[in-house]
Amino acid sequence: MICINTLADVAGVISDPDLDDDLRTLIAQRGWQIYADRQLHLSKDTRIVVIEAGDTPEVINFAVQFALTGDDAEEPNYDRLEDHEGWFEIVVTDRAGRDLIIFAEDSCAVDLAVHWLCLSHFWIEVAGR
Repeated sequence: MICINTLADVAGVISDPDLDDDLRTLIAQRGWQIYADRQLHLSKDTRIVVIEAGDTPEVINFAVQFALTGDDAEEPNYDRLEDHEGWFEIVVTDRAGRDLIIFAEDSCAVDLAVHWLCLSHFWIEVAGR
C-alpha cells in the first residue's frame, strides 16, 4: 500500500527503482496534473492511494477512508475508472469536492472486491451496456 499526500511523496515514489515503471509514470503524470493543470494541492484537495497485491481489506479501507472492500463495502460512486494496462485508475470525489485517485494493480492477487470492481466495469462496457 502506498499513500501519497504531498508533492514530496510523489517525488519519493517516482524515484523508487523498485516500483513498476508504468506505475511511477502514472503517479508522475497525476502529480503534475494536480499541481500544474488544476492548481490543486495534494493532501488539501487530492490524495493518491496505490493498492497492490497482498493488501488486506482493512489496510485498503483505512487508506481510502471508506469501505471499498470487505463486509461493509459498497460500490463507490466513482467519477472515472480507466484501464492503464497493468494498473486501473479509479477517481472518486468526496462530498467536500476532494479527489481520491486510486491506482489498483491489475492482478488476481489484488483484493478480490477491488479487482472485480475494475474488471466488471470494462466487461459491461465491452458488452455494450
